[in-house]
Amino acid sequence: MNLLPELKKILYCTEIGPNSAHIYRHAMALAEKFDGMITVLHVLGTMTPEQEASIDAYIGPDSIHEVIEHEGRHAVARVREHLNSFCARIGDEQGCRNRVERVAVVESLSPAEEIVRQADAMKADVIVMGAHGGASIMEALLGSTTDKVIRKSFVPVLVVRVPAGAQEPAAGM
Repeated sequence: MNLLPELKKILYCTEIGPNSAHIYRHAMALAEKFDGMITVLHVLGTMTPEQEASIDAYIGPDSIHEVIEHEGRHAVARVREHLNSFCARIGDEQGCRNRVERVAVVESLSPAEEIVRQADAMKADVIVMGAHGGASIMEALLGSTTDKVIRKSFVPVLVVRVPAGAQEPAAGM
């Protein structure tokens, strides 16, 4: 009887930032170690109705919805582009891509709650996400998305800190 957990369903959360590949390497290492699959999740923050109404007054209601829709489509394309670049750099393009079960871009007023909801829905064994240094004043007051996920999730969270001064190539993950 094996008492060690098997981490087969991995939820990798990305901001599609310049150091995402550093964080993604950890998700890929888990997937390879446990013969698991990765779901890549990017959560687009949405606006409250009050914020949306303010913007509508300036640019019109149809324009803001077009911008949000475009951002969602563009995010999926960027995630796929970064994934292809990452897989090419590690030299195992087919095996690397085969570890990704799904790429999801969703909108939410609360990214942390959405990440926890997605993890529960897919019955994830682990959530992999980054910790970014230099928290803003808002993050210091309200808590970062990562902190909120750690507090709300019943699924283990692997938090990967990007080393100070580390800089990934332009097309990260």
